[in-house]
Amino acid sequence: MGFVSGALVPVNAFIGALFLLSTILLMAFRQVEGYMRYFIWQSVLLVLSTADLAVIRGSPNLFIVAVITLAAKVIMIPLLLRRVLHDELRTRREVELVINTQASLLVALLLSVMAYILVIPVLPFAPSGAAVNLPVGLDVLLIGMYTLAIRREAVPQMLALMAIDNGVFYAGVSITDSPAIIELAAGLEGVMVVVVVTILARTIAQHIGSTAVGHMATLKEGESR
Repeated sequence: MGFVSGALVPVNAFIGALFLLSTILLMAFRQVEGYMRYFIWQSVLLVLSTADLAVIRGSPNLFIVAVITLAAKVIMIPLLLRRVLHDELRTRREVELVINTQASLLVALLLSVMAYILVIPVLPFAPSGAAVNLPVGLDVLLIGMYTLAIRREAVPQMLALMAIDNGVFYAGVSITDSPAIIELAAGLEGVMVVVVVTILARTIAQHIGSTAVGHMATLKEGESR
């Protein structure tokens, strides 16, 4: 078991690099479909890192957290988004940015340096895996907050908010595997699903003036004619 755990530590480091890269791509991309794709990849990497740490520590609690994250962020939330958002909105429409991509990449670099500086004092006291997850998780949290600030539309802002949540959990699973983290994961993922449904309903209302099923059906029949 010790050999397996030792072999999985560098795997977690590689996952961490991909996790950070997916966040930077989510920040830089300008189409909603790209936001969703990179958010899904980011969530998959969070699941893999949590499962990796679960094996390293022999923690069934972290396995449960990985399953909850997989169900909510890799399956349920993307399905809700793809079900409601129109193909044109997802694949063709570009989202306006407050700050251009080149400047945002520079900001992301500065945030990465700041995140590593902030966690250096606590790394000697952190458990196995935290040397990767703590700085990367904090970095993703900061980049997610920046992404939230520069987006001007509901769906990209919602995905940035969930990226922040991913960053918090990516750091959190590296420092604790107590049963409380299961309750926290289940509670927060439930809140995220509610947020998704609320924002989607608001987006529909802004586009067609109502979320009433009868009204939407009337609009659909009118378009078919």
